[in-house]
Amino acid sequence: MRIFVIHLSKATCVEWGLKERNIEALLQDLDKGKHPVEVFEAIYSKTKEGLHPLVSAHLSPFFIHPSIKTSVRKRLKTYLQACCYALKQMGMPMSLGELGCFASHYLLWQRCLDLQEPICVLEDDILLESHFFDSLENIEKHINSLHWVRLMHLFPEQIHATQTQTPKISTIPHPTWGSGTQGYIIDPTAAKAFIKASKHWVMPVDFVMENTYLHGVKNYVFKPFAISEHVENALKGNISRDRDVSYPLLLRIFRRLHPYYVRLAQKFRK
Repeated sequence: MRIFVIHLSKATCVEWGLKERNIEALLQDLDKGKHPVEVFEAIYSKTKEGLHPLVSAHLSPFFIHPSIKTSVRKRLKTYLQACCYALKQMGMPMSLGELGCFASHYLLWQRCLDLQEPICVLEDDILLESHFFDSLENIEKHINSLHWVRLMHLFPEQIHATQTQTPKISTIPHPTWGSGTQGYIIDPTAAKAFIKASKHWVMPVDFVMENTYLHGVKNYVFKPFAISEHVENALKGNISRDRDVSYPLLLRIFRRLHPYYVRLAQKFRK
């Protein structure tokens, strides 16, 4: 199984004044296994011509931070679309870093579809646990029925997971709101479902992936976690999360109705 490590290149970091993470130790640890490893150049939302084309194609002008300049205008059609997304996904003011993160994972889902095989996706702010390679072998045996398995998640003390009949695989049956995309294994079935659920990027990528009501893909996690957060590298991140944004009245109303939509959607998914 191929392993992809998402990493902002040195050239991109120098060009835009960003912090590059040191991944030498991570790559050395990954080389100890039998899996081919590829450093996947992360997408940064800006280019010299403006926003990255993939970001421009998927953003919603009502759910980006006001500091982001875009050629996509707020028209009646985009306003009505935003109301729909406010109801279904609530929506959040996405930062440049969050849009770039979404774009990077989105492209790897497309790569998974192109390869027609499961892949392992890792971000560059993680450490491998001693049983990492054993966990990959375990998950690989069952991925055709599970479709998507996380190797860790944030806030473990707040998120309740239930053990499944598959050894060391637990499921998170309730909606969660942003518990990370540090590492996971995904097959083409889940990749296709995530892409379909991501026509417009109105909330961070982890919010989309981990909420089954949006796409029908169950939220599984390997336990004990196969990776952990590299605290020093995590602090060198380039993703800001400024949520202090004022929405138009109708959008505020639909965002407040969002929890009721989720309850109904969950009932129909069962």
